[in-house]
Amino acid sequence: DGYHFNLIYDTSVFVTSSRQVNFWGDHGAVETVLSREIPSEELFQLSENLDFPAEVLVYGASVIHHSKRPLLQNYYNFTHIDDEKTRERGLFLSEPNDEESHYSIYEDKHGTHIFINNDIDMMTKLKELIDHNLSHWKLDGIYCPGQNFVEIAKIFVKAKELIETGDFTQDRAFLFDEEIRNLHPVGRGLDTGFYEFDPKLVK
Repeated sequence: DGYHFNLIYDTSVFVTSSRQVNFWGDHGAVETVLSREIPSEELFQLSENLDFPAEVLVYGASVIHHSKRPLLQNYYNFTHIDDEKTRERGLFLSEPNDEESHYSIYEDKHGTHIFINNDIDMMTKLKELIDHNLSHWKLDGIYCPGQNFVEIAKIFVKAKELIETGDFTQDRAFLFDEEIRNLHPVGRGLDTGFYEFDPKLVK
């Protein structure tokens, strides 16, 4: 018979419209992962035209660039540096004129991966997402230690259960959010990404 897998279309940064979600749904995807860079105003408009589920990142690291090229190794070769390129090494990029910028970078057999330092945490926005039929959630634990990530995932599961029974309140969301912040890695910030941005300012 062969294998029967559910296809989830995930390019992380490219899906920004309901047309794309519906296209991939028509071609066999059970759901499609939305870009992290969609402000809520546009996200809610998008949700009104979905024929298939769209998946929203509600916790975790947000990739901003991926290259199949070994960019770190090329840099090391050029500078004659001998160092690790792994995620655990904790390397980051910083913009020359912005001391606050901090983009995590690592290299593996798939190439080079660059992440924004502030991870996504949508706990206090979950009710809004549900109200707009965005109930398929993605969590990414690439920068969160194993058991801590498991505990964070459990908190999101509990939140969804409370939403489904009508017992979820914003006060509860803030309490859950505090638990998440206590479990989240020190040195990595948390925010809602582009969610509260003015769409006119996002180019």
